[in-house]
Amino acid sequence: MIKIPSIPLHKERPLSSFMNKKESFSLTYKGYRAFINEKECPVRQCRVSSMPFNQSWPGYQRPLNQSEEAGYITFSADEAVEIAVECAQKFDRAMIRPLSKKVSIRQENQTVYFTLTEAGGYVLELDDEHQPLHIFFNPIKTYTEKATYHFGPGLHFPGTIELFDNDSVYIDEEAIVFGSIWSKGAKNVHIYGGGVLNGIGEQRFLEHCYEPFTKGTLRLYNCENILIEDIILQDSACWVLALFDCKNAKISGIKEIGNWRYNTDGIDITNTSNVEIRNCFIRVFDDGITIKGIYGHDKPVENITIENCILWCGWGRTCEVGLETDAPLFRNITFKNCDLIHNSKVAIDIQNGSGGEICKITFEDLRVEYQAGTQPEIIQKRIDQVYQPQGIGVPELIVAENKDWSNSGKFGAIHDIHYKNIQVYAESGVPAPGVKFCSRSEQVILKDFWIDGIYWNDKAVSLDFFKTTVENAMGIHENLK
Repeated sequence: MIKIPSIPLHKERPLSSFMNKKESFSLTYKGYRAFINEKECPVRQCRVSSMPFNQSWPGYQRPLNQSEEAGYITFSADEAVEIAVECAQKFDRAMIRPLSKKVSIRQENQTVYFTLTEAGGYVLELDDEHQPLHIFFNPIKTYTEKATYHFGPGLHFPGTIELFDNDSVYIDEEAIVFGSIWSKGAKNVHIYGGGVLNGIGEQRFLEHCYEPFTKGTLRLYNCENILIEDIILQDSACWVLALFDCKNAKISGIKEIGNWRYNTDGIDITNTSNVEIRNCFIRVFDDGITIKGIYGHDKPVENITIENCILWCGWGRTCEVGLETDAPLFRNITFKNCDLIHNSKVAIDIQNGSGGEICKITFEDLRVEYQAGTQPEIIQKRIDQVYQPQGIGVPELIVAENKDWSNSGKFGAIHDIHYKNIQVYAESGVPAPGVKFCSRSEQVILKDFWIDGIYWNDKAVSLDFFKTTVENAMGIHENLK
């Protein structure tokens, strides 16, 4: 069985009436035509970052010319699917990421053919990372719950939706909801469905990403028993999905696409405990999935599992603990069985920027992809500055470091960190990336790092293979396989 949702039409309110008219916006993307088992699947439009060019919040949103259009398709099936994609542009090479899925492509002129045997997130790239087609293959699901807010097929403009105890939001797979969802203090909330929550109408005016001055697409404070599943989050004004002082949350099957503005972190878990994040596709401009603690919140951050996710980080860190670590303790945090298909500054990262203790962190069965054409990060210093890269970008593979980022005079501890079965897939010409274990304080020594298998294109390697830096750190244990 295969279900292909249509793109909704809307005649009551023009899209230009609620958005910045300087931005182009379309529901469809003409760069591709896609067919699933010979039935056409509509290609939707999204806007993504075109370059790793960034600056601290300058008082205005990121310029449109630092982004580009791309496409995505979404469908559900309980069987293998044959996909044909007609490509508007000419190309020499086509590939499907994650590489670990080993999807074979047959090319005939400007059409590619391939088979997908399991649900998940995929990306079709032509020659390089620009203007790709994102593919969301969903398992077929039936929802029986009667939602508090039910958005059926079509376009909807509710603005901000505030949730209270036992509230639920259903977004149909043929719906696009222009607005944001937030709550403070609610219990037992459920947000679900295969449709889109699009935040393009929200304007950001302040630097602050912690308080709800700008809400992004989905933001919850002091909430308990949270279930977020299957929706698509697009065009956020800042952090895309953020939990503050929450507990007992499950995030499953969500997709984040078209988030290219400043500070569009994918998922921020902040002073929150007991969280499961599984089967998600995250493409964002800023950090991918990051575990934080911020001032004004004193709860520990513990018992977090991120598993079976596809991550594309356009700036910063892909899998991260930090940089904000204003919490007494970070522990029992696991990133497992994830594909890091594009990375920018660091792929696997711990940054202790305050005085908190970080321990018992595990990075296991991670697959990190390196491209020969990766663009290097550049900080924009002037409004008229143009992105002019020199050479290629080589994201660091592993970093664990502390620093006094919060100006508290404290340097936090990092210890008992495990790296297990880290697979690196690097294209020809990519040099060995950096690995770093560093404390900025001689009084706070980082210790006990357990490295149980790192592989470079399927060959076991030691830390000597990489550009490894060790400062004020001890107890780095390697198990070469």
